[in-house]
Amino acid sequence: MPRNLYTALFCLSLPVYFVRLCWKGLSNKEYFLRWSERLGFGSEIPSKEKSLIWIHAVSVGEVNASMPLLRRLITDHPHSELLVTTTTPTGSRLLIERLGNKIKHQYLPVDIPFFLNYFLNKWNPEILILLETEIWPNLINICKRRAIYTALVNARLSEKSKDNYLKYNSLMKPAIENIDLILAQFESDKRRFLEIADRKDINTCGNLKFDQDIPSELEDISKTIKQDWSIDGELRPILIAASTHETEEDEVLKAFKKILISSPNALLILVPRHLERFERVKKIIQASGLALVSRSKKEDVKKNTQVLLGDTIGELNFLYSLSDVAFVGGSLIDHGGQNLLEPAAQGLALISGPSLRNFSDISDQLIKKEGLTVIRSAEELSEKFIELVETPDVLKKSGEAAFEVFMTNRGALEKIINYLQEPLQT
Repeated sequence: MPRNLYTALFCLSLPVYFVRLCWKGLSNKEYFLRWSERLGFGSEIPSKEKSLIWIHAVSVGEVNASMPLLRRLITDHPHSELLVTTTTPTGSRLLIERLGNKIKHQYLPVDIPFFLNYFLNKWNPEILILLETEIWPNLINICKRRAIYTALVNARLSEKSKDNYLKYNSLMKPAIENIDLILAQFESDKRRFLEIADRKDINTCGNLKFDQDIPSELEDISKTIKQDWSIDGELRPILIAASTHETEEDEVLKAFKKILISSPNALLILVPRHLERFERVKKIIQASGLALVSRSKKEDVKKNTQVLLGDTIGELNFLYSLSDVAFVGGSLIDHGGQNLLEPAAQGLALISGPSLRNFSDISDQLIKKEGLTVIRSAEELSEKFIELVETPDVLKKSGEAAFEVFMTNRGALEKIINYLQEPLQT
């Protein structure tokens, strides 16, 4: 059976898996900790008095997306315990910061039956809710055998991922067919799932990230900070380049130097996608000759500061609130783009590179409403930013269009809750 071969290969690669954790631990020491949990063990124990709802959100993006759902489950099911698993320390840290002792956290065990069975014997969940694209063949198969209800919600499947799944269709098709409930984000995601598995009951729910709430006090805080950063009583035009990947920082910095020629008081907030790249990006900025402060060091933005490095976790929404225009990375390289919703939720004018396949439905809506401009070079990025900040009406209109797309797409949470009502009550 394909799944037996998959399991055998996974077992053989287990040393490589832990070597990879060590490699990541060189830049984030948290990867050296809690290894026993990755094998299904760990010191946390479930409550004996409460039933267990298990939610899996792989990393920071999925944790952010899951927040509306988690908070709703905490409110609606006070007599149940929530176990949330992640695979990354950054996801774990964000989860604990946001919800603390309202949930229990463990790392997801590797997809090997022995470890999964040990984990499930210990926790004994009644339902497993998977976020986005977390399809683990052994996990789903074992849950099916144990009559644990499985739901894949906020599900998305890019064209690239679909093609990869089709290469291993004999493994992935049964896994998808064994999931009790699939709620895809958009019709395009649903269509891709149907190309892999022949099932009639895949529905759409929209994207949970549209249901995130921006704290009301954030606007007041950001206004005060922007005023503190002003020069001679004038607010600084601020560009945020968020979730940038390798080589994109070079392009952004090249664009920003051009921006400074016509707008010398401009400020760049640069937020790399991956924590392990923070130090490298810092060196790139220093090598560019631009005056830099680091958010992690709590250094103040001064009149001569040109770049604020967002080298922290869980603060992206806050940094968006300080900005006028957002460039969202993973798009100038062939990656497929990153989340456009967070800046749209704050009414920012959006700029992106052309690689948007991971968020094609959202980006199409934003482009159509003129809330998003697609650029292809550092020169185009600088030109668009200058155009926006020098024409406040255009800047405002673009931001309002992005916010309108965000608001019209809300409602995924209620749809998900409605579909989960019966299995959760059971």
